Amino acid sequence: MRRGRRNGLIATAAAVVALVGLASLQPAVAVGPFGPSGRVTVTPAASNQFAGTLDEGSGSREFTARYGAPPDGGSGALELRTPGDGDKRQYVTDEVAGPLSRFTDASYWAYRDPASSSGTMPSFAIAVDVNGGTLEAGDLYVLTYLPDRAPAGTWTRYDVGSGTYCTTQQIGRVDAYRQCRDGGEQRTLSDIMAAYPDMTAYAAGFNQGGGDAGLVSAVDLLRVGGRTYDFEPG
Repeated sequence: MRRGRRNGLIATAAAVVALVGLASLQPAVAVGPFGPSGRVTVTPAASNQFAGTLDEGSGSREFTARYGAPPDGGSGALELRTPGDGDKRQYVTDEVAGPLSRFTDASYWAYRDPASSSGTMPSFAIAVDVNGGTLEAGDLYVLTYLPDRAPAGTWTRYDVGSGTYCTTQQIGRVDAYRQCRDGGEQRTLSDIMAAYPDMTAYAAGFNQGGGDAGLVSAVDLLRVGGRTYDFEPG
């Protein structure tokens, strides 16, 4: 595959998890191989295919050391700010594409700035093809994990592999996060995989906003399938 073509697929796969709904996907996205296990440092200069896909409003995303990091998390993390109710910031990668079972041991750490006027925490989302194979219109779903609230000013680890997710079909401009937050049905990954045995992940990462006005948070040490992403200022 030519490099230009692959870069186009990467951009398309990242956009899949933007939580804004796509009426159709052309050309079809090809799921790439999952990389080796181990620790990967993500910086402004080395993104490891992470991207902010279709951010909305006036929020911001910044690599910073102002909050420190969780245990064994280096010196910094990724800050997310959503000052308004309609602001949204995301940071996702398609390096984690593949079987949904890769996420059964997934986890991440999050921090809420004590100055935040919102008490929520940044959520985690997985974009999936509900029946695997070629991603066609109507196949795109988003699995949304809503973390429990945690004390401000403290790093908290979220074990998303054993948590529960809402399953939202992406049609039009559906906001999967809002639907989940407003009472969407939540199920474990085991239950979802049993109901959709061919479901395939295309991309995954963090989502903040769509009702989280005033939230200032940070995320770090995302772990998926034996690979840990450490976010650092540089």
